[in-house]
Amino acid sequence: MMNIIVLQGLSNSGKSTTIGLVYELLLSDGGISTNRQPLGGDPKDFSDIVINYKNLKIGFFSMGDNSNALSIAMDEYNSINCDLFICSLSTATKKIRANKKIDKFSSKRIDKTLANNIVTESQANKNDADLIFNII
Repeated sequence: MMNIIVLQGLSNSGKSTTIGLVYELLLSDGGISTNRQPLGGDPKDFSDIVINYKNLKIGFFSMGDNSNALSIAMDEYNSINCDLFICSLSTATKKIRANKKIDKFSSKRIDKTLANNIVTESQANKNDADLIFNII
């Protein structure tokens, strides 16, 4: 069964950007994109499957504001035998369907680091991306 890494946080906190950074780290370390597709209206949101990284099949889904779409994506990626699914999840609302689906899998939830007076948004995103990359 597929494992899930969830980057969760408020809307517009950099979750999609961070997921994109993890994606780029995998590609720069030998991973191969199979079919990157845009999602929704935000140019940062995408889906893809990366292969050839540590012999894993890794699904990406960065549109965490749509609970239904995220829930469906988890089923689809699991059905095609992804080893790992990396996604974002907005905590602005309860996202009941997505949260119930996440709980059916072995999952690790990571709270999105927010920028502040000490850490810039860019640094917070990079730190979170490095954390996720090191979990894989």
